[in-house]
Amino acid sequence: MNILAVTAGRKNGNGEILVKEALMRAEELGAEVKMINLHDYNITPCSGCESCTVKFTQKHEPPECIYKDDMDKIMKEWLAADGVIVAVPAFSYMPAGIYRIFTDRHLAYEPNFHKQVGNKDYFKHRVGAIIGNGGSTRSWMSLTLECINITLITQDIKVVDQMMANRAPRPGQILLDEAALNRARQLGENVIKGIQDYENVKFLGDQNLGWCPVCHSNVLSLGQPHWNSEGFVIECPICHCGGDLQKDENGKWKFVIQENGDEKSMLDGRGAKDHFFEIEDTMKKYFMNLEKIDEKRKKYTDYKPASI
Repeated sequence: MNILAVTAGRKNGNGEILVKEALMRAEELGAEVKMINLHDYNITPCSGCESCTVKFTQKHEPPECIYKDDMDKIMKEWLAADGVIVAVPAFSYMPAGIYRIFTDRHLAYEPNFHKQVGNKDYFKHRVGAIIGNGGSTRSWMSLTLECINITLITQDIKVVDQMMANRAPRPGQILLDEAALNRARQLGENVIKGIQDYENVKFLGDQNLGWCPVCHSNVLSLGQPHWNSEGFVIECPICHCGGDLQKDENGKWKFVIQENGDEKSMLDGRGAKDHFFEIEDTMKKYFMNLEKIDEKRKKYTDYKPASI
């Protein structure tokens, strides 16, 4: 069993301490572990050129990024791992920007897209876990776990655990929180359990972590029409399952997935496969109307507002 930990915070900071606690437990249970900090690598921000999406939707070839930096080195380990643990601090409610720079480049390495073009190197089952940390309560880190969760789901990684370490802003302050350290050890153990029983394992973390009974996200969105269907009344914007809000016998609201509410689920590949065909459809519309677009674009390319 191979586990890769990816951190995006201070060296020897609270996130790394929690990750190391999880890795120590995983090692005790027989895993081989590696850890990297994204600050040690050169990762060019995605420019949105869509070369990778054009390649797999129009040429039906494996997507490939135009940038040649440290991403191939990192993703070789990421894709080879049986388990991935991600530890990211919260900045302004969300994961630190360096992690977003890293995951914005994931499109060229997305397993579900490689599968659609028959690239068997990406047919691998993996599990993952998330550690978010910051200096305040979860209300000030409200999108951290959710944003990270999306990045693992789209990498075809089954998230078996996630935790938030709160109110520890300074380096090493988490060492005063024995419960958080024990929770990180349990997270490491849960990753091992997930690797050992991938087909049957369910979410092993806090079942009351969030609204969604599927991915345990704590955010919901009003449903909107999908590109090829009506959508749902209420949707989980993380795993894309849909349903509605209902009151239980105690008068407490809960999010209930409807009978066909998992048809766009990102947890079993159906949602990602559907998104592949959506991208393919929109790309066709672009190339079919390229002459018209180029003509209309002149108005905007010719307009040169002042800059600084």
